[in-house]
Amino acid sequence: MEIGQLEAFIRAYRDGSFTRAAESLNLTQPAVSTRIQSLEAELGGAVFERQGRELRLTPLGERFLPYAERILAVMNDGLQAVKDFRQGRIGQVKIAAPTPLVLSFLVDALERFRREYPSVDVLIRERNKTTILDMLHDKTITLGLVNAPVFDSRMVTLAEFHDPIQAVVSSQHPLAQAGPMPMEAIHQHTIFRVSMFPQMTAFMDELVEHGRQGSGGAVIAVPMVMALQLVTMGQGVTFLPESYVRPAVARGELAVLTIADMPPLVSRPVLIAVRERELDKVHQAFVEVFTKLY
Repeated sequence: MEIGQLEAFIRAYRDGSFTRAAESLNLTQPAVSTRIQSLEAELGGAVFERQGRELRLTPLGERFLPYAERILAVMNDGLQAVKDFRQGRIGQVKIAAPTPLVLSFLVDALERFRREYPSVDVLIRERNKTTILDMLHDKTITLGLVNAPVFDSRMVTLAEFHDPIQAVVSSQHPLAQAGPMPMEAIHQHTIFRVSMFPQMTAFMDELVEHGRQGSGGAVIAVPMVMALQLVTMGQGVTFLPESYVRPAVARGELAVLTIADMPPLVSRPVLIAVRERELDKVHQAFVEVFTKLY
C-alpha cells in the first residue's frame, strides 16, 4: 500500500469526485482512478459507490477511512518533526478561526503565548468554519476555533466558551444614554442583521422584520466585521458577542444597551482538533494558555 493511494482515497472522499480530487492533488483523473483501483485490489473490495454524480463510501470504505487518515497524520507529523529539527525550530502552533474570533479571542491569546513561549513559531489562518474543518482533516492546521455546534464526530472539543450577545450602538447614538428599554425602542432605528447560530438567526429574523421601518423598509444583512464598523460610525444598532465589542466599549466608542425583554443569547466558541491526532507539546501548551486566559 502506498501513500499516494491513501491520499487519493481521502481526497476523493472529501471532494466527492475523482475529477475534483485530481485537481486538488495536481494529478489527472485517470491517475486518481488508478490509485483508487490499486487500493481496492489490496483491500479486497470497493471503497466508493456512485450516487448520481457524487461519490459515497461503501461500508468497507467507511471502515477503512479513519485508519487511512491516521496513517497520513502520523506521516505528516513525522515530516514536520524532521523539518523542525533540521531548521532548529522548537515547534509551530497552527490554528485557524473566522475573522470575529481571530480579532476577539486570538489576539490576546497570541500575546500571552508569545510572552511564555517566545521561541515557538505561530501560524494563524483566517477562514470560515467549513474550510477550517477541511484544513483540520487535511492536517494543514492542528487547532480550530469555531462557533458551536460542530457535528463532525471525528473532531474533539478541547475547550468551550460562553460569549453573551450584546446589543450595541455608537456612544454618540441617541439610544446610548437611554437606560433600560423595551425591545420595541430600537425598532425605529437601523438594525444590522448578523447571525452566528440558529437561535440568533431566529431572533434576528423576527427583529429586523419589526425594524424595517427604522431601516427604511430594508433588511440589511452584513458580516460581523462590517456591522461593528458601521455601528461604530453611528449608523444604527447591531447584536454582537461581548468579546468582540469589548475593546470598542472600553475605548468609549460603543455603548451596550440594556434591553429588558431581550432573550439570553450566547455564542459558544469551541476549540477543536482531530480526535485521532495526538497534540504535540507546543499545541498542548497553547491550549493550556488559551483556556487559562478565557
